[in-house]
Amino acid sequence: MDQGVIDYIANVFDIPKLTQHVSAVQMPLPLSRIAEIPLDAGVNQCQGFCYNSKKDVFVLACINSENTKQIIYEINPTTFKVVAKYEYSHKKLLGHMNTLTYNPNNNRYYTTNAVVDGYIVTPIEADSMIVEAPIRLKEKVFNFAFDKDRNEYVSIVPLTNSHRTINYYDSNFNKIKTYKIDAEHTDLNNNGAYAGNGNTIFTTLTTFVFVDEEGVVKNISPYTSGMEVEDMDYRNGQMYMAVNRKGKVEIYGLPSLPFSVNA
Repeated sequence: MDQGVIDYIANVFDIPKLTQHVSAVQMPLPLSRIAEIPLDAGVNQCQGFCYNSKKDVFVLACINSENTKQIIYEINPTTFKVVAKYEYSHKKLLGHMNTLTYNPNNNRYYTTNAVVDGYIVTPIEADSMIVEAPIRLKEKVFNFAFDKDRNEYVSIVPLTNSHRTINYYDSNFNKIKTYKIDAEHTDLNNNGAYAGNGNTIFTTLTTFVFVDEEGVVKNISPYTSGMEVEDMDYRNGQMYMAVNRKGKVEIYGLPSLPFSVNA
C-alpha cells in the first residue's frame, strides 16, 4: 500500500490502546532473495501476490502509479520465470490491486481497488482471467485474504497509525466477526495478507504481525529495512512474498516463521 492509498483512507477513529501480550522477536526475519521479476513497460510496482494451487503458479499483480494499468504475471514456482501475463486498464474495477488472494473452491482471485472505491472486492476467474462484477462490502477493505481451512475471507483495515480492524466474512461475504488490534506501528501503511486456520499474517513497513483466531496479536517480528513486503502466500510449507525494493520487484522466501501457522 503506497501513499495514494493511505491518502484515500478517511473517517479514521481513535480507539483505546489494547493491552495484549506480544512476543516480539528482536532479530529481523531471515528473508532470502530468490528472483527479480522483469516488468513490462507501463507498470512500475507490485501490489498483489498469491499462489494458485490448481495451475501451480505464483500470481503477481503489478500496476502503474496512476492505477490506470494493471498486469498480472503467472510465475513458475521453481524457476521463477514468467510463463504468462494478462494486461488490464481497469481503474474502477481493479485500481490499486491492493493484495491478491486465491480461492480454490471457486477458482477465483480476489483483489481490492483501494483507490477509486475502498468498499469493493473484485473477483477474477482464474482460468479465463476475466474480471467479474465487484462485490461491495459495508466496510472498507484494503488487505484481503482467503482462509481455505475455514472457507472464510479476512480483511485488514488501518484505523489509526497503530491500530487495525480485522473483519471476517463467510463464503457469501457476510461479516461474521471483527476485532480491533494494535499492530504497534507508527503509520497507516499496511501490506499483504495471509490467512490459515483462523490465523492471520500481515506486514507493516518494518514488521510481520501475527494475529490468532481470537484476535490476539501473538507476535510482531521485524524484517530488514529498505524493502516493502507487499503480499505473501504459502507453497509446500514455505512462505513466499512479493517485495518492492529500490525500484525493482523481487520475490523473497522465508523457510520458517517464529510462530506456528497452518500452511
